[in-house]
Amino acid sequence: MSAVPATSLDTARPPDAASETSGRFDWVLFLTATGLAAFGLLMMLSASSQQADRIYGNAFHFVGRQTSALGMGLALSLASYLVPWRQMKRAGLVFYGVVFSLLVVVFFMPAVNGSHRWIKLGFVNVQPSEYAKIAVIVVLASYLSANEGRMRDFWGTLVPAAFIPAPLLLLVLFEPDFGSFLILTLLTATLLVVAGLQKRWIALGGLLGGTAVTLLMLIEPYRVRRIVSFVDPFADESGSGYQVVQGWIALASGGYFGQGLGTGVAQSGFLPEAHTDFISAVVGEEIGVMGWIGLTVAYMVLVWRGTNIAARAPDLFGTLVAMGITTMLGMQAVINLGVVCGMLPAKGLVLPFMSYGASAATVHVICVGLLLRVGLEGGKETVNP
Repeated sequence: MSAVPATSLDTARPPDAASETSGRFDWVLFLTATGLAAFGLLMMLSASSQQADRIYGNAFHFVGRQTSALGMGLALSLASYLVPWRQMKRAGLVFYGVVFSLLVVVFFMPAVNGSHRWIKLGFVNVQPSEYAKIAVIVVLASYLSANEGRMRDFWGTLVPAAFIPAPLLLLVLFEPDFGSFLILTLLTATLLVVAGLQKRWIALGGLLGGTAVTLLMLIEPYRVRRIVSFVDPFADESGSGYQVVQGWIALASGGYFGQGLGTGVAQSGFLPEAHTDFISAVVGEEIGVMGWIGLTVAYMVLVWRGTNIAARAPDLFGTLVAMGITTMLGMQAVINLGVVCGMLPAKGLVLPFMSYGASAATVHVICVGLLLRVGLEGGKETVNP
């Protein structure tokens, strides 16, 4: 097996990794993700039942749709888990092409709140930008692993690598979906760094990327309003700062052990996006600080297991896929929780396994299947000391 560059996770992989992980199914990862999904359904019911009953005449409307999405994700996750390792790269290219096509199709769909993000298929809306995250991870990981050790070749390796996520990034940006664009950019940067990107290019990329993101935030009025409400949400308490303020009220009123399920401001309609972006505020109010601590620990466990799997992967491709997925899940959790706490400007990113959203729920379950597959492959190749 060829060695992963020193800048990647190779130093974290012990010599006896193969014997230690031989063909193991990562039950900690599986049970943690399952627990989060089940807890998410419970909190979603608590946060949305009155609204769902009022609008749809069915208190379980959102929970039922989310359960269906999780079931679809489970089926696709099983399929990804069973895909032979050598065929995963080829499957990734096909998937990339499908996602690209869907991202083009969304521009022919009716705009919702000024954005072209969804394709309506019967009773479900598909959001291709969520699937773009998996496409970028698998295809870029395949390219970088095929060019292992060539990261110093700027024109021959780095420039082509940048062109792989570029089409999807541009389509997502123009939808617009700035939150997904930001995650895709972070995923690209993570994979390049893990693959061995030189420090000077990391510094230059960080500078240029930070400047570009800042400009993109400032040229759109609604993004400027989000920044203003982040700095001082009470300056427009009934307008742009309303959601943040209500989230704080929900968190502050929960105390250590919460007020009980179904008793918070979410059920009264005061907290917007209660069952989607701000579901962790519902956790804080109804289950309290202890609920938030438990939620944070669960995401830390996911990152721990994902990083562990990446460190023990059989090759660079597996390492990159595992680190990309772990970065995606971890960063979305950090950003979502940071927004609810008022530590970050609003980004419109869901909380993995918890927030309502069919496409996101399906993608997150698929990601668990991919991680489990990489972990299983980690014990199938003998690693020489």
